[in-house]
Amino acid sequence: MIRSAKIENLVLKYRENKLSHAFLFVTNDIAACEQDLLEFIKRISCPKYEENCDKCNICYQISHDDLPNIIKINPDGQYIKKGQILELKDRFKGKPIFLENNFYFIENAEKLNASSGNTMLKFLEEPEDNIIGFFLTNNKEGMLDTIKSRLQIITVLYDESLKNNLALSDSEIENYRKVLLNYFADFPNEDLLVLNKTYLSGIVTDRSSFNSFFIYFYSLLREHIKRNSKEFMKRNFSISQLNKMRNIIYELLESSTFNVNIELLLDQFAMAMEDLNEI
Repeated sequence: MIRSAKIENLVLKYRENKLSHAFLFVTNDIAACEQDLLEFIKRISCPKYEENCDKCNICYQISHDDLPNIIKINPDGQYIKKGQILELKDRFKGKPIFLENNFYFIENAEKLNASSGNTMLKFLEEPEDNIIGFFLTNNKEGMLDTIKSRLQIITVLYDESLKNNLALSDSEIENYRKVLLNYFADFPNEDLLVLNKTYLSGIVTDRSSFNSFFIYFYSLLREHIKRNSKEFMKRNFSISQLNKMRNIIYELLESSTFNVNIELLLDQFAMAMEDLNEI
């Protein structure tokens, strides 16, 4: 089963022949995102997928990383190296066998350096119809701009612990938690633009800290909803209000994938949060 609705939507795009040749998935859980993408490959490749097939030869080989149509590239040491990209290009020279397409995964794509990035760039600039690439990262800002500009960017969030998925330190988590406690202590009795400047602007100083903080906020909110916790709420919010808050943050994170001013995004967040009082 594909957990992410955004990856599920790629199935329709594929069937409509509107699928891009290369994607960047910005995610808080690279392993979960990769698993969803493998399910996507099964979904478009196996005629019995809807019957929960995982026993045919195609599905079995996809599940066990044993299909030549799928190549996964991980950093070799500190970086992804030029030789790894050259090997990828060499292996995909011919027509696909077994499946209609060849697929490649670039895990921790921010580890492409200048040398491997330039080699990858040539691969992206001359796309072939039967090759689809998936770049995965939890650090979009660390990626080469030349690579990012040639990829369709999709933000995919999962509910697992961000301490593990984003490698946040205990001190960062505690700092974020205190900021949210202070923020909700004054919400909604104070002007939200002022609250953003008071509490959020001090901790969200660049795009990387913006993404880390709001992904943490998003996952914490999901946990709050599941456990009905009152820790961060001075007043009781309805389920519809909590879900709207979650959607506000999700849309904000999507907006951050574009080159939008961070201060503008924070003001956008404040104005959207004001609508919670009208539900």
